[in-house]
Amino acid sequence: MKKRILALALIAAMGFSLVACGKRNTGDNNTAVETGKETTETEQTSGTDKQQKTPQDFKTFKIGVCEPQAIDEVVIRRDYYENYLAKKYNVEFIFSEQVKDTDDELSFIENCADLGADAIISYRSEDANQMVQVCQEYGMAYVINNQRSAIVEEAFTGGYENFSGSFAADQPYVGSLFKQWLTNNASDDGSEGFLITSSLAYKGNTQHSECTEAVLSALQEKYGLTYEDTIKNLAVVSAPIEVANDKNIKIYIYPGVSSQNEGWLAGVSTALQTGNYGVFIQSGQSFTETAVVVDEVEKAFKKDIKVASVAPISNSLLNAFNTKDSFGNTSVNMASVKSTSLVSSMAFVKVYNALTGYSNLNVQSSGEPSELLFKMWAIENPEQMDTLSNWDVAGGNKWIVDYNVIDQALGIYQPDLTYEAIQSVYDNVSYDEAKSRLE
Repeated sequence: MKKRILALALIAAMGFSLVACGKRNTGDNNTAVETGKETTETEQTSGTDKQQKTPQDFKTFKIGVCEPQAIDEVVIRRDYYENYLAKKYNVEFIFSEQVKDTDDELSFIENCADLGADAIISYRSEDANQMVQVCQEYGMAYVINNQRSAIVEEAFTGGYENFSGSFAADQPYVGSLFKQWLTNNASDDGSEGFLITSSLAYKGNTQHSECTEAVLSALQEKYGLTYEDTIKNLAVVSAPIEVANDKNIKIYIYPGVSSQNEGWLAGVSTALQTGNYGVFIQSGQSFTETAVVVDEVEKAFKKDIKVASVAPISNSLLNAFNTKDSFGNTSVNMASVKSTSLVSSMAFVKVYNALTGYSNLNVQSSGEPSELLFKMWAIENPEQMDTLSNWDVAGGNKWIVDYNVIDQALGIYQPDLTYEAIQSVYDNVSYDEAKSRLE
């Protein structure tokens, strides 16, 4: 591959500089990922070495962070990585500009290699098998934000020594939050109609497809529906579709996101302006973009539109829960929230354990790369949101996953740690636990 030149871009709306990256000459292209430690090889931990170490016992690791979207979560994550984790754990982070496709990610990885990066955290799950091979060529650990599924299966089964597995939401659980909310809030006959934005499900995003499937399943069970196609097929359609069913309930699936699909918001507006949909369910974070459109349609049709969305804890979500529509209801009726620090720390823990000699903590008992999973929280009122708004704030000092939690998941501090014990650490991070610890 031809060497690419490092490009710097400033995204004013996000308020930070981002890096697009290119290739370096690594010599031996078959080398497995190295720890990058400055001490001798015999001093490195092996997973059975019980000597506790500190971040200062290692060189300063460089970690590339690949971001496919330009949303609130990215801003918060950068602050968490750069201003909270970096100093404590003796690491540096290299941030991508918005990565839209395979070529963008390859370019980013190549330039990260030029900068001497030791690992890549990718929040883009497409082409994982290709990316892990490239990272192995450059001697970099690689971890992805996706639940194990067909789209990333080759990365898990390919035997790559540098692959540190994945981190993701427990997607069936996320789906169950939407399912429960729909069961409690939809009408008895479904006459209000349902608009579902399936986001990037058609591109293999597991969270988006699982949420869409859960909503379709909830509607099917609540109204005794028979669909003309399978729920799995419907969830991943790449073009808008009216879901045919035997009860003629209005269900419309609209795929895509505004950052990658030109005219996406206009399409949402057009769908809502038909007046057919009184419940709007978003499998991705788009409530801020659609808020004005929803409000306009509510006023024009004099009808309340209930909105449920996946969302990170952010000022945007706080504003949505504290903004009333013309009917006196909050702009968002339910949010399945994810803690940015929780998601981001999972990725960091995985690559940091790999780089410090504890790659065994990224392996399941079966010998295959592991997944770290977390459960989202359902937020349905401003009071809950007001409490959450003090946590995971860029520039703030209350991270849901703080040093106390992370240290429990690092081999250098816990030499007898296991993958199962790390999962247990994250299973214990709940709304009530965080409130007790942080408040």
